[in-house]
Amino acid sequence: MIVLGYWNLRGYAQPIRLLLEYLQVEYKDKLYHENGEEWFNTDKQELKTNFPNLPYLIDGDVVVTESIVIPIYLAKKFKKYELIGQNNDGSFNQNEIIFLEILSILKDLRDTLNSSARVPSFKQEKDKIFNEKFNVTFEKIKKQLGENKFLLGNLSYIDFYFYEVLKIFKFFYPNLSIFTDYIDRIENIPQIKNYLETKENKIFLLDRMKSLYYY
Repeated sequence: MIVLGYWNLRGYAQPIRLLLEYLQVEYKDKLYHENGEEWFNTDKQELKTNFPNLPYLIDGDVVVTESIVIPIYLAKKFKKYELIGQNNDGSFNQNEIIFLEILSILKDLRDTLNSSARVPSFKQEKDKIFNEKFNVTFEKIKKQLGENKFLLGNLSYIDFYFYEVLKIFKFFYPNLSIFTDYIDRIENIPQIKNYLETKENKIFLLDRMKSLYYY
């Protein structure tokens, strides 16, 4: 069985969980608690890779780390090449470049929100911050989406990543009404809908973030 290791929170592992659920792959969540003792003192030392990090994925003898690399491994393993922008046979497609570009942009967007929300003045200035730091990126993504259902036309991993980014933004900006149809579209994918109803809300509530940020 595949093992996905990460902290006991959503974080960078959540889009990977959505991908695993979409692929209907049996997997185990290995969750590390906040003090990190088990990770730092034991598992990190024993992980069979030169680059131990969280999240990690163990698939038999294969160990994959880094949140950008894990979904690429999974898409190739299960021959779902379209999930990383390639053609159905795994050959090159220009969408493969766009996939990596958008993934990098979304990670920057998420990291910027994460760092901004840890500053005490964020709660009072968050609307200004949104207009100055985030709105231009959302406009670019809106242009990329256009009239399509998904960011590359067909469903790909970046749709799961963008969905999670949007959920985090909705946590900090509850009145934000952007990409609502897109969110509904992701949440109504049968595998994702089942996950949201049976697993996510029992373990990975966004409300657990309240103690870490000025929201």
